[in-house]
Amino acid sequence: MNYTVIIPFYNEEKNISILNEQLIKNINKLAQEGRVFEIIYVDDASKDDSFNELKKLSSNKVETSIFQHRVNLSQSGALNTGIIHSKYENLIIMDGDLQNDPNDLEKMVFEYEKGVDMIIGWRKERRDNFFSKTLPSIVANFIVRLFSKSKIHDHGCAFKIVKKSAIDELTNWGDFHRLLAARVAHNGFKVNEVVVTHNRRSHGKSNYGFSRIFKLIIDLLYINFFRNYKRKAIYFFGSFAFFSIFFSLITFCIMLYRKYVMGGSFILTPLPILVVFFLLAGIIFLFIGILAQLIINQQEDTKNVNKVIKEKIHFKQ
Repeated sequence: MNYTVIIPFYNEEKNISILNEQLIKNINKLAQEGRVFEIIYVDDASKDDSFNELKKLSSNKVETSIFQHRVNLSQSGALNTGIIHSKYENLIIMDGDLQNDPNDLEKMVFEYEKGVDMIIGWRKERRDNFFSKTLPSIVANFIVRLFSKSKIHDHGCAFKIVKKSAIDELTNWGDFHRLLAARVAHNGFKVNEVVVTHNRRSHGKSNYGFSRIFKLIIDLLYINFFRNYKRKAIYFFGSFAFFSIFFSLITFCIMLYRKYVMGGSFILTPLPILVVFFLLAGIIFLFIGILAQLIINQQEDTKNVNKVIKEKIHFKQ
């Protein structure tokens, strides 16, 4: 089988050479059994020296392509660049922070070649700060399993192998990398998981936290209603919808407190009107966001990804 390895980087200059060395070692081991590999590294407009570190990899014995974005497009945007420019049907996706262990690649490939459409890692023993990363991940995975068909334990694990044909306009929108397993399963593909090693982050900084849960909820709503389009208008209007519905709930709780705890009446107060107002506003904002997203994506063309690529380098020994 042939594989494209896609790894996005954002301010990971100290991890690049170490990751590349470990990755090449494991690829060479797998290539001895007739597999063919290419590597795609995407620098998502890093502010450090990541791109210069990537350019030093010209001695790679594995075919390697390097892309540099003009602007930061997020991890999903960087992965999308790699997917569009990949040559092979089977995609291996990893993080560039060394928390995914390249030594697990062999195990992942063997499981994938048993005939599934996607394999995702399960970081059963996390090596992260509990409150800033592990707890948000637990909450997020619970929400995903609750509202989707996926039974995967760790949807946020970046270590994946997936068929390119399973990633299309139905899956590739928003922060798609965080819900990719759920979206692929939703579309009827077979998804399995493998326990993988999770390393502590030695260099760089993670931006993951509770703020990601909000986008995840919006993505889940989008999956269950329209699913079929891409990126960011839904988050803009979705934020207004989320807070409007939240304020409606808070106002409703105040009404109940006033009625059953304080023994007063809310009939002569504006509280009932506020509950209805915030609830309706939330629903309206949500559907405005969905309609805006549909309009935006009608105008999008995947070829436009080349406009955000500042530089491309290709190494082939």
